Amino acid sequence: MDLLLSLNIWAVLVAATLHFLLGAVWYSVLFPSVWMKLRGITEADIGEPNPMTFVWTFLLQLVSAGTLGVILLATGIDTAHHGALVGFGAGAGLVFTLTGTTGLFSDSNIGLHFIDNGYHVLGLTIAGAVLGAW
Repeated sequence: MDLLLSLNIWAVLVAATLHFLLGAVWYSVLFPSVWMKLRGITEADIGEPNPMTFVWTFLLQLVSAGTLGVILLATGIDTAHHGALVGFGAGAGLVFTLTGTTGLFSDSNIGLHFIDNGYHVLGLTIAGAVLGAW
């Protein structure tokens, strides 16, 4: 409980917000056409997004940033560099590999895996840097 109370809520909010905004850039600027092609959809298929999807996405990223913050506190990480390394480790070593395992058994497209989970690897790296620096 002490770790939770020690979390810097502003750092968590900024980390979650940056991860969230990265998603906007990732899916609307960097990889929109290849992502839609790999999913077998068009812009017409997407239509108007449900605002609640964005609310839930942000809330989930708050939990993710808070969890990463607790890990950094528990391990005594207090620099942007080390925070980024731990964030990268969480993204690449946990998220990317575990969703990859699930993807193998569900016959998911490997390109889609790299786009969707590469976003989280980078997002957690950025979040770790913010949390470590703060």
